[in-house]
Amino acid sequence: MERSDFPEVGTRLTYGEAIPAYNRFERSMLEKVYGAGLLPAVGLYDLLWQLELLARKFGIESKGAFSRLKREIRLFSSERTALANGVNGERFYLLQDESALRQHDETHLFKVGIDGGRLAGDLDEALELLSKESAKTDEYGDTYSPDCLERDSDRLGKDPFMKWVGIGFCAMMVCFGISMLVHSIFQIGFCSKWFI
Repeated sequence: MERSDFPEVGTRLTYGEAIPAYNRFERSMLEKVYGAGLLPAVGLYDLLWQLELLARKFGIESKGAFSRLKREIRLFSSERTALANGVNGERFYLLQDESALRQHDETHLFKVGIDGGRLAGDLDEALELLSKESAKTDEYGDTYSPDCLERDSDRLGKDPFMKWVGIGFCAMMVCFGISMLVHSIFQIGFCSKWFI
């Protein structure tokens, strides 16, 4: 969707004009990510969930595009819900009467609060960032590559914590083994005293 297709922030539209504009904008965001074939099966929160999941997978969830995009998608969804229901749910109650709903939509104004250009730009930025990160990784490398342990340690930033946990566990097992050996020697010595 062209960024100019969505009304500017602060624009006042009738509900009849605003609802199709919001629906087209949501459809364009979903189509950009999922393609036209999946549109009936996905919604805005599916997109948000998928982007958060991928960002966490690649370790880029703290980058600016994702935090802004998450906030803006939630604001867009809230504003669209408010648009669908009307003030205090008045539009919701008119759904049974088509002529009253049409009259409401043509006479009541709705103020746009979402910057569609910024939302579309953040979505583009997030998709570009995901594309760059996914190009760096090999999805099947963990299973089929002989150097998967080295790559995992590189990806995790060579965190020394796990190394020290392993060393600490080995030291604890050695101490436990020595104490068991010493305990057995004392037990054998103590028992042999009774039998002699």
